[in-house]
Amino acid sequence: MSLEDTLLDDPADVVSIIDHTNVDPTATEAEIRELCRDVLDYGFRSAVVVPYHAELADRILDGRANVVAVIAFPYGIQNSTAKRNEAGELLEHVDELDMVMNRTAFANGDHEAVVEDVEAVAEAAGDRTLKCIIESPALSPSEIRRAAELVEDGGADFVKTAVGYEGPTDSAEVEAIREGISADTEIKASGGISDFETALEMVRAGASRIGASSGVEIYDSTR
Repeated sequence: MSLEDTLLDDPADVVSIIDHTNVDPTATEAEIRELCRDVLDYGFRSAVVVPYHAELADRILDGRANVVAVIAFPYGIQNSTAKRNEAGELLEHVDELDMVMNRTAFANGDHEAVVEDVEAVAEAAGDRTLKCIIESPALSPSEIRRAAELVEDGGADFVKTAVGYEGPTDSAEVEAIREGISADTEIKASGGISDFETALEMVRAGASRIGASSGVEIYDSTR
């Protein structure tokens, strides 16, 4: 049974693919505790936090759900050494890493630097799942395909659409990513996804993971 069929059969199963997210730079400890309670109460796959909150999320979830930390968030402009070091310092507390592609290198056509940047973090991540954000809302379809290809070449397990700051993701962006990568690399759709129908649209386009700060609202929209 495909993921789409699973969700159509039981829409509430959408919680199993949602990375419930709070990467607000001003998020408080109380808000992260609430995020983690939601993850456990609703059965979301992961809690996504900024590095500062990774240890707290790990302590609260205690292996009952995944902890995801963002790397080089939100623009990806840090050099590869900084990203690799940031990733390495987080491994004690996280199951997955969501890094941001070097958008400056990509904008300047330095594709080798883009690949090497992902490779550096992938090496540090080891067996942890690595997702790489290409910020697809800011790219043309051909740029999306090329960025996705480079991210895959660098060793990321997922191509992720967006950080959510530059407009919502649409399903055409997910489709363009799928055109640029092999079947072995997965897609995480994020950015403006706040209800079940939109999440399902992303799955139909090729996503197997959803990132959202509106995880509870997505679940509520299935009822």
